[in-house]
Amino acid sequence: MKKKLLLHICCAPCSASAVKMLKDDFDISFYWHNPNIYDKDEYEKRKEAAIRYAAELNVTFFEEEDFSYNYDAWKSENLEQCENCYSIRIDKTALFAKNNGIDFFSTSLLSSPYQKHDLIKTIAEKISEKYTSGFLYKDFRSEFYESKNSLRKAGYYIQKYCGCAKSYRERYEK
Repeated sequence: MKKKLLLHICCAPCSASAVKMLKDDFDISFYWHNPNIYDKDEYEKRKEAAIRYAAELNVTFFEEEDFSYNYDAWKSENLEQCENCYSIRIDKTALFAKNNGIDFFSTSLLSSPYQKHDLIKTIAEKISEKYTSGFLYKDFRSEFYESKNSLRKAGYYIQKYCGCAKSYRERYEK
């Protein structure tokens, strides 16, 4: 019997490479918690694509209970910093995995060549110790472009920036 893995999913394109590399060894479920995504329309597009991808794969899709989108509240806590953003999402994922008897957790953030890979790994390892839950580290970047392009061809929404307002400004001010 396969071990259970809870994969924090930041978006469908990033999750595709992780799924490709994990599906043979794990029973994967998706976990959606992304309060960092600016703006609400962008948040909904990404979430809709993630739900669609989970359904296509026949993967269970969980999301943070009692979460109501409010970017301003998230931003007011001065969390437009990558380290804090990673920490909040990975912490929620690890806690959910622990509370629901899921063997391991990981994140699709490890798929993107645009993310701070070493920082994500360090944060997840610390959080794993905090909850005594299993963090599965794997570098999913080798499959990123192929997986992203396959979803693009299938008509999935492909975002143009990481997620927060700062990354939005950086993308569109260039």
